[in-house]
Amino acid sequence: MTTSRATAGRRSTSAPPVLVEVTRGERVESVHRGSIAVVAPDGSPVASVGDPDQFIYLRSSAKPFQLAPFVASGRFDGYQLGTEALAIMAASHSGEDRHVRLVQEILRRSGLTSSVLQNQIHPPFDTETAHRLIRDGERSTVLRGNCSGKHAGMVLFAKASGWPIDSYWHSDHPVQRLAMETISALSDISVEHIATATDGCGVVCFGVPLRGLALAFARLADPSAVADPPLRGALTRIRDAMMAHPELVGGARRRIDTAVMLAYPGRIVSKGGAEGVLAMGLPPGALPSSAPYGNGPMGIAAVIEDGNSARRGGDVASVEILRQLGLANDPLPASLTGYASPAILDTRGSRAGSVHPAFRMS
Repeated sequence: MTTSRATAGRRSTSAPPVLVEVTRGERVESVHRGSIAVVAPDGSPVASVGDPDQFIYLRSSAKPFQLAPFVASGRFDGYQLGTEALAIMAASHSGEDRHVRLVQEILRRSGLTSSVLQNQIHPPFDTETAHRLIRDGERSTVLRGNCSGKHAGMVLFAKASGWPIDSYWHSDHPVQRLAMETISALSDISVEHIATATDGCGVVCFGVPLRGLALAFARLADPSAVADPPLRGALTRIRDAMMAHPELVGGARRRIDTAVMLAYPGRIVSKGGAEGVLAMGLPPGALPSSAPYGNGPMGIAAVIEDGNSARRGGDVASVEILRQLGLANDPLPASLTGYASPAILDTRGSRAGSVHPAFRMS
């Protein structure tokens, strides 16, 4: 699947602003550029840096919305699964043993095995787990893939609906069409204007302007104005499950989505994606009345232009966004300090430089 629609968004012809600087000694050695959009649930802009209309593929930040039709249909409840299942179905998990066991249990409850899953096989994101598998001579399986929870949810939705299971990942399958319609409804981007391509796990991914992702996360954070009652209820349940189980959404070690949700329990829902996509939502009551950009619920979307392969650009930008919005105040929780401004170290562990934010939202 390689469809692309130019009207889904645009790539700016000028370089995005610098969001993060990397220094060595007293000099800037490299930079991470990107754009940020912050919007309210009604779509009104709150703050931005760079181009809020920059085109992005949502990648894994779409997972809560790909799951929402399953929950809204009522068929999720037929499996008698709990909130942990919702969290792992909206996750890009680290492939830890607890993640594998949970996806196995979800499939067992449905009378299926991992053979039905069509997501990618790759080493666990969690380095300690990956090293252990190598030491033990154990191969990674489809269950270790970060998207196995999402794919399990799609399979269960197809089975409960009487739709074909073996083609659940095809772009024209009802599961994928409903995901597209949900993202359209929540981003205020018409289906005709959403670009599509193939995601890393083999299912369709969606392309919209950056502000569209921010709006979808604003409505995930505060679904109260979503017109459709089943969808409104589904978003509330998914949001609450993600916030209740942050270590299922990411992992126990070095995952920014998990870290910010653990640092501010019940006050943020976070789910990024590949190629530098960051997305967060602040529910009602998350911000103090004195917050500089207002204390209403809001959604945040950002993209790191270079793809954020080292993760440091996105990690630093995420914490700084929350700082400027008034959620993350100094002193930061100890669990976030390593994300906010990581040190550049030499081979002896001495500080040689730093990574720090270089933007101001307006």
